[in-house]
Order: sequence, then C-alpha cells, then structure tokens
Amino acid sequence: MNENAILSHLSHLKQKHLLAGFDRLTQDQKKQFGHQVQKYDRGLLQRQHDLLFSKPKAGHPFEPIQNYAQAGSYADRILGEELVRQGKVACLILAGGQGSRLGVDGPKGAVAVSPIKGKSLFQLFSERCRSASMRAGRPLHLAVMTSPLNHAATKEFFASHGHFDLPSSHLHFFEQSVLPFCDDRGNWLLERTGKIAEGPDGNGNALHLLYQAGLYDQWRSDGVEYVNVILVDNPLADPFDAELIGYHCRMHADVVVKAVPRLSANEKMGVVVTSNGKTCVVEYSELSDADLLAVGADGAPRFSIANTSQFSFHIDFIRKIATDRECALPLHLARKQAPVLLATAQGSCIELVKVWKFETFIFDLLPFAKRVEVLLYPRGLSYAPLKNASGEKSLQTVQDALLAFDRHIYSTLSGLPSPSTPFELHPSFYYPTPDLASRWKGKELPSDSYVENSE
Repeated sequence: MNENAILSHLSHLKQKHLLAGFDRLTQDQKKQFGHQVQKYDRGLLQRQHDLLFSKPKAGHPFEPIQNYAQAGSYADRILGEELVRQGKVACLILAGGQGSRLGVDGPKGAVAVSPIKGKSLFQLFSERCRSASMRAGRPLHLAVMTSPLNHAATKEFFASHGHFDLPSSHLHFFEQSVLPFCDDRGNWLLERTGKIAEGPDGNGNALHLLYQAGLYDQWRSDGVEYVNVILVDNPLADPFDAELIGYHCRMHADVVVKAVPRLSANEKMGVVVTSNGKTCVVEYSELSDADLLAVGADGAPRFSIANTSQFSFHIDFIRKIATDRECALPLHLARKQAPVLLATAQGSCIELVKVWKFETFIFDLLPFAKRVEVLLYPRGLSYAPLKNASGEKSLQTVQDALLAFDRHIYSTLSGLPSPSTPFELHPSFYYPTPDLASRWKGKELPSDSYVENSE
C-alpha cells in the first residue's frame, strides 16, 4: 500500500485516528504500516463490532453429552501403539502463551516444572517425543505453534538446548496469527506510531496454519494419519497417546475429544455438550450461571464432562477444514491489558490500558466434523494445567500431579507399591519397550531421586 492507499483504506474503515504521527514515519516504516493495514478489512471490523455491540443471537439449546466412552481399553492401546510404530501419528503442541502470569519472562513452555530435575515443559514434551520415537523405532513428527510474542524466544530456547536431540527433519515451528485490539467504542488502537495494537488470535486456526505451513503435505507423504493436539501448559498431556489413537482408528472418527470429569459445579472449565445433533464445547465464560452451577440429583455437576483441549484429528479432516472457505470460526471476546499509544494534553504516551481481545478456539471446529467421539480419562493421568503463580493450577499442584503420575507408572510397570519419597522417572518409562518392561517387573526403585531407564 502506498500512502494514498493507506489513507483511503483507513478512511473507508473510519479508523483515520490510526494515522496519528504518520507524517513523521520513515518510508520503510510507512511501508511496514501499509503491510499491516492491508491485512484488515471492513468484514473483520464488522465481526468485532457485532461481538461488542450486538445482542447475542440465540444459539441452539445444548444438553450434557451422554454418549462417550471410558478410557482403559487394552485393545485400543495395542492398536494405537502399532499405528505409532508405523509412523501414522504426529503431535502438535499449542504453545503461544507467555509465562508472565507465572512470573517468567519468556514462553510458558520454558517454565521449569518437573519436581526433581526442574525440566521445562518444552523439555518434558520433547523427551516424551524422543522416547515414543525410540519405542516406535522411527522418528515421529512434532510441531510447535508459537505466537508472535514468543516465536523467536521459543526457537532460541530449543536451539540453546540442542533441540533436545530431536531431528530437525521432524521438529517444526510455525506462528499463530494476530488480530487488532479494540477500545470500548470499537475502534482499533495504536501500539505506537505506525503500528496497530494486536494480539494473538487464539488457537482456532492452528490446523489451517499447519496446512499453510506445508506440514500437511509433508506429514501426509510420510504416512501420518492422526494428529494429536495438546496444550503446552498441561504436563500430563501425552504427545503420542496410543489408546486415544487406537480408539480414533476403531471409531473411524474425524475428531476425538480427550475429556476428564469436571470436579465441581464451581470449576471453570469448558464443557462438552450436544447441540443440534452435534458434539460441541461451550467455554465456561459463556455458560450462564444456571448451567455452570447446575447439579444433578447425585450432587455432581449436571455438565460433568470437561474439555481439556486435547484432541486427535484425522489428517483428512485437517485438509477439509483448511480448504473449506465456509469453515469460518466464531470470534470470542476477552478483556486484557495491553500497551497502547494514547493522546493526552501533554502529547502522546504509551500506557497499559484495558482493551478488547478477539480469539478463535480450536474446539469450534467440532461442528464441521461428520463424526466426533469423546473419550473420558481419569483426571490424574491426563490433566494438570499450569495456569497460576500460586494456589489452584499452580506449580505446586502441577509437581504434585507429576509425582502422582510417576508413582502410578512405576507401580504399573513393577507391580510393587510406590515409595512415599519424591522421585522422577525418565520419560522412557511412559513408552516402555518390551525390554524395559521386563527389567522393571518386580524391581524396586533405586535410592536416586531421578530414575534413568538404564537402572
């Protein structure tokens, strides 16, 4: 866009206030501003205004989901392990978040969480990928979706740790998109002169971006059929969950949702529901108080099946939604603080103010699928998110969950009671080879607090 085109475009959108200080920009800065401005059109602004100011349209009524399966199938696990061995499974980690709420300056995936070694979330998942690859006898594909806020820092973190010994041919990075913030009047804002204030647009377009990054073509040619999607802040997430994949294959589904029981009616988690004959997820912030707090005759939450944002997607479904122009995801609204350029009587200054952020969520892809299945897991084996600096869903609760998980794994392998003292298992215990399983049958843990697979 040249200068006249920028002026015309912003005038058409009634956003001429974004031209404040434009005449002081260099030619390169004006060019960069033009590239940013041309990404956004009247259609986006209208969608944002509809969400901000229009009365919400009445959606289809929804009910608690009734048709779901319980995890614990040995046959599905064996089937899934065979599919992993054949290289038919890849993993996508959604890792666009920052660790600011945890007091960390950098990607949330760089936060140290393991109780003994202090391994980062990125290290835990990378080592699990490597261990699953060793059991499969082949490298398995792992992709990380970052955000513009942490893309460079994430790649640098991996590089500084030797990419955790993952082969470059099977480790991939791509960035999620951004959307402009709005003020209370629905106007876009400047972060600084010549730059619209933006923020990451959520994880809803993750599969579209994976497709656009060329990973669909690469993975499909390598024989991948199932893509396991997990969040970086849940260290109990299994990048190569054999039972989930086996169940997915057996049910011939487009998508499988990995869910857990909701602990109480007060718990702020999205819930899995049925609406208009479709399996859907409703975010807790968009549930009415009546639905959020509803309980059944047994005192348990009426909406009892919670979404963990862990999914298995068939790769053909990824191609379908990525190439279907009708697959437009709804925007969701969030309030947050962001630095913006403000005009004052003394001149312009950058201040941290509350703005409206717009996001898409990956669970909104479910209504586009022909067949969605739900697999319910024990919470202690699959879900322990790191959200807060203290209290609920904090580092302490995460470390307690990791220790409990390792105790479960050790007891399952050895057939012995787990010791009460703290310890940490090498991730190869999570994907045991026949040799490892044989060596650890009936074997007591060594006195070391960190247990290597060679012990």
